[in-house]
Amino acid sequence: KCIPRFSLHEKTYCASVAEVREHHAELLRTYRHVRYMWIPYTDVVVVVVSNVAEPGAKPKEALPENERVKPLVDLLRRLQPNCGSLEGQNFAQLRERLLVMDPLNPEHVAMVNRAEAEFWRLSQGERVADSLQILGFECGGSQWVLENCFPCGTLSTPSLADIDYVVEMKETIERNRIAAASPIEQRWTARSVSPMSPAYSANKDDIFSWVGVIMYITDEKNEAAIKQRFREYAMLHADQTMRYNGVFHWGKVDLDFHAGRSRLADLQASMRRRFDVDGFLKVRRDLDPQNVLGNRLTDTVLRA
Repeated sequence: KCIPRFSLHEKTYCASVAEVREHHAELLRTYRHVRYMWIPYTDVVVVVVSNVAEPGAKPKEALPENERVKPLVDLLRRLQPNCGSLEGQNFAQLRERLLVMDPLNPEHVAMVNRAEAEFWRLSQGERVADSLQILGFECGGSQWVLENCFPCGTLSTPSLADIDYVVEMKETIERNRIAAASPIEQRWTARSVSPMSPAYSANKDDIFSWVGVIMYITDEKNEAAIKQRFREYAMLHADQTMRYNGVFHWGKVDLDFHAGRSRLADLQASMRRRFDVDGFLKVRRDLDPQNVLGNRLTDTVLRA
């Protein structure tokens, strides 16, 4: 379905975890789009909300980026005095230069995260722009990602399982000393009527939270080690997902995070709890009897 182009009025600000919990239900009911960026090893949550822009809206703009990146510039100059000119480098480029110094050291990553939190404090403000520009964003380099989806009540009565989830994940990160760079990103959608959607529900009022954890692939030298560390991180995320009755974004399912008979069985059981797997397989047998559109991943996950 095509709709006319439209603009969004976006507001970005920082809040504590306690403040987010207090105002979360109100934000979900007030704004069309809500996104949180949780910064591991800090109490800072970056809140980004937007609604369709009113005609003539005048946003309270944030500072210019060259002023907002000062905390990252200062940290880079302190850690690498001979770093040369940093003129014109944006936030994502500066963060990558900082992370590449010691990407698997949790103390170093936590220090970079704290500098990023200060960047976002300086980035508080508003903007009005085309919806495609507002809803798209720079990922900040190559990265490993695992994104889940789980129910979190209704719009009128959120369960706050979404807030509990990320608070628990942050505690897991700190307890296991995971070199988790920022952000843990969280978004929300209404239910889907597509039976195989991670956000499927028969209840039209249900809402779902999507949480993605990442680890940046900063350089070739550390690529293999980063992959292994992310695998360990993702396995913890996967285990917690199942405890919250969640499943994974279909484009992010990776059997490597579910290696071993018991872990794979847990994944398959999780899929059967959330989806009508038998119904789907029956339709597939009728429409695709040769399994032309099947593959090892979906066949394994669905035990086809």
